[in-house]
Amino acid sequence: MVLPRSAKRYYRQLNKMIMAIVIMIAGFALFNTQASAKKVNQQKFQAKEAYVMDAKTGQVLYQKNGNNKRPIASLSKLMTLYLTKKAIDNHQISWDQKVPVDSELRKMSKSYEVGGFRIKRSKEFTVRDLYKAALIASSNPAAISLGKLVGGGSNTEFVKMMNQQSKKWGLDATFVSSSGLDNSDLGKYHYRIPHTSKKAQNMVSAKAISTVAAKVLEEFPSITKWSKQPSMKVGKQVLVNSNRLLPGGAFYHKSTHVDGLKTGFTVNAGLCITVTYWHDGRHLIATIIDSNTLYTSMNKLIKTVNSKYHATKVALKSHPFSIDGHQLTAQPAESEAVIWQRNGTSSDHVVNYTATKTQLPIVKGQTVGNAIVKLADNSSTATVPMKSTVNIKKKTVKTKKAHHHVSMLSRIFGFVGGIFGGIYHLFVEFVKFMTP
Repeated sequence: MVLPRSAKRYYRQLNKMIMAIVIMIAGFALFNTQASAKKVNQQKFQAKEAYVMDAKTGQVLYQKNGNNKRPIASLSKLMTLYLTKKAIDNHQISWDQKVPVDSELRKMSKSYEVGGFRIKRSKEFTVRDLYKAALIASSNPAAISLGKLVGGGSNTEFVKMMNQQSKKWGLDATFVSSSGLDNSDLGKYHYRIPHTSKKAQNMVSAKAISTVAAKVLEEFPSITKWSKQPSMKVGKQVLVNSNRLLPGGAFYHKSTHVDGLKTGFTVNAGLCITVTYWHDGRHLIATIIDSNTLYTSMNKLIKTVNSKYHATKVALKSHPFSIDGHQLTAQPAESEAVIWQRNGTSSDHVVNYTATKTQLPIVKGQTVGNAIVKLADNSSTATVPMKSTVNIKKKTVKTKKAHHHVSMLSRIFGFVGGIFGGIYHLFVEFVKFMTP
């Protein structure tokens, strides 16, 4: 069949229209596919709580439900490690000291679920050995044994110390164990703290445990030499680090520069981790609590924060303070304040100085105030302690002795009165003598 010329022209135009529609649909589908892929790539990490802060200044770079108190499992050991190192620095215990381990904890160490590091006999390992076991292998009996040693042989006393330290730092945290185990597990080994419920557990916020991690770094900067090791040998046992973000780990990324710090897991807490990592020449701390994709989410969190912030340095100077009527000069603890600034924002800033010390005495080198650096858009703030350059003693209040000023006239009357009184007394005695 031969089509007329007009019909041929019609079908050619129809084919062009159909082809255009097909191309448009294909393009739209491709756009949607790319958009969906982009959306997946940009999907936020999965975690119930998260917190990212500068290890030195405490500046918050990210937080999600950061103030919510919840179970944190073995992240709790960070407080135990801090107090242990503090006791070493105060010469209360030593690194090479052998640690007593009771039969219940030795029994716990053999458990597949809550052990992690076998202890056969008391005083088999040193403080250094158990410190490494608690840090790297997350050994519960090692952490509890260290706590008992620091607490003078009392687990209850040590947990009390944990809560007192939290209160001193102003943290929202409640501890019932030095290891992070729940009372449901601790009760089996007779390590439940008196007057706590059968199911009690440590309740700590992501902000609080991140702050504890910062205190650990401050007290023991070289701890990362241990925490960044994928494995380490103690005695005949090999400690395997469960932090898969470290070199050699399945989720290691060179760009994240992770060098620690602690992982944790219980059924109630879920998967948890607090890491220390480097960005722009600064040590940062990131915590994720209860995540089903722990390591993938932590990598996403670190990369997201790194892509949004860079460190800005602000020069600081000495500043005068008036404290309890005395003028003194304070020097910043660091010559420069480091403030994390969002990329693409202005670096304009203001520096304010506030006193934190209100009474004497003051010791040279003591923190008496803070230099607070704030970006002009109020998006970020950094705080640097200000240290006194002088000693000022406490005011001594002199007590004046009371002096009774007696007038001359009073003295005269008193003298005369005394004479007459004496004469009267003699007269009375004379009358008594003469009376028969």
